[in-house]
Amino acid sequence: MAGMFSALGLTTMRGCVIGWVISAVLLVAGLVFTFTPNPVPGIVLFAVGVVGIVLVTLAVLRVRKQTS
Repeated sequence: MAGMFSALGLTTMRGCVIGWVISAVLLVAGLVFTFTPNPVPGIVLFAVGVVGIVLVTLAVLRVRKQTS
């Protein structure tokens, strides 16, 4: 799992903040696109944003554990 965090750039707090911002943008974009006539892309974007938030949160816990 450490390799995955490294590949995503989630090994520093700065990388985690960037990951949170990207995930938040995906969440908001997904929410906006959900209210269109074709909501499938919005639902997919929203789901990817949720997965991103979870991954980044796990990475933050890992980074904080390593620094303390």
